[in-house]
Amino acid sequence: MAESMHADVLVVGAGPTGSYLGWKLAEAGCDVLLLEALPLEKVGAHIEVIHLDKIRFDEFDIPHPLPPELLHLVSANKVWSIDGSEHFRVEYPFYVTNMPAFVQRLHDYVRHAGGRVIESARVGDVIIDRGFCRGVRGTRRGRPFEARARVTVDASGIAGAVRTRLPDDFGVENCPVPPEQTYYCALELRDEIPAGFPTDNNSFLGMPGFWNKSYGDGAILGIIAPGSKDNAWNALTQWREATFGNPGRLVAKRVGCSPYRRAPASYVGNGFAAVGDCVYQNKAFSGEGITSGFTACRIAEKVIREALAKDDVSQKGLWEYNVRYSRGQGAKFAGVMVFLFPVNGLPKHEVDYLYQHQIIFCQKDYEYLNLNYELDLPPDRWEAICQQLKKGVLDGAFSEQSLQLMNTLYGYSNQLRAHYLAYPATPEGLPGWRTTAERLWGY
Repeated sequence: MAESMHADVLVVGAGPTGSYLGWKLAEAGCDVLLLEALPLEKVGAHIEVIHLDKIRFDEFDIPHPLPPELLHLVSANKVWSIDGSEHFRVEYPFYVTNMPAFVQRLHDYVRHAGGRVIESARVGDVIIDRGFCRGVRGTRRGRPFEARARVTVDASGIAGAVRTRLPDDFGVENCPVPPEQTYYCALELRDEIPAGFPTDNNSFLGMPGFWNKSYGDGAILGIIAPGSKDNAWNALTQWREATFGNPGRLVAKRVGCSPYRRAPASYVGNGFAAVGDCVYQNKAFSGEGITSGFTACRIAEKVIREALAKDDVSQKGLWEYNVRYSRGQGAKFAGVMVFLFPVNGLPKHEVDYLYQHQIIFCQKDYEYLNLNYELDLPPDRWEAICQQLKKGVLDGAFSEQSLQLMNTLYGYSNQLRAHYLAYPATPEGLPGWRTTAERLWGY
């Protein structure tokens, strides 16, 4: 006989996003059941060391980390020029933390607030009854289980354990993230680093590689690449050997992945909501999705509580989550995503030109982006940027083609942002809004 579990809210995925949402819902008095496919001690071990914005702990009412979870507090990041001869400092503090320890702390908060955390529970099917998601079925340590709830939340990460199993007519995008829209982050943890190599946190213009702090005086060398783990490992090896050789001693290799895809038109359905990487809420400029996922969780937590109190967990009853997220962080991410990634891919000498003239690749813009999740490009500044780029074209330092590309991207960025700011207030407006969004994105 299948094990049977019931709750007000079922959260599938006990990573940082799901655990944070489960904690806040339980703290508010909801009966919360948190399911995790892995043994709890393994959650986060695939990455092991993460860097989290210090400012977000106060923003989301999370106690700041302490050792041994806390490895370092890094006050600034160095961004190196194309030729590596100089750098600017981004004054934006990050905690270097042990990810499994951070997640386990969130699990403790869930339990302390009265929630339940169940490990080794793999989802196999979604329970749909009269158009509503009523929970999930699966196996736990070889035995079947059934978990039912008034609201089911998918927080399972890029796999989308619930979302991808929803019926086609449910009203929520259910396709898996295609390989070409999946970005892999390959990491080497190294120690015994000789003198003369970088210290602290470092990124490099024209290359998606980084050298960050790890345990003690060790370092994490990493790179982000699309398509597959092999692509990421090959890119990391080539970049590391060309730039640093084989510094120190290799301690461990880790790899994670995140989606790079436009947001789905809706995050909610009848009895269902989704948060985090499952619905592509990771930062478009770095790939990290923990703290940006917390933004979605804070909205979802309030909307779910109100829907439960009104006994209306229909798509309409949960719709305000769509509205508040899409008109806020969703609009910002749409504008950044369509603009910044292609600009990062310009020829290196043109990226260097932007850097030399304090355009996007500069301390002020990096700090603004980290703090606000969007670029500071009002029309008057953009006009001044275009004038500078036109000078670059005349001097042969910047191509006319790249100038036109940046102007086109700027226009698309503003169009998309405006479109998300006009997200429909009710489900009835979604079909027309979605059609326009897909046209603007091109898919």
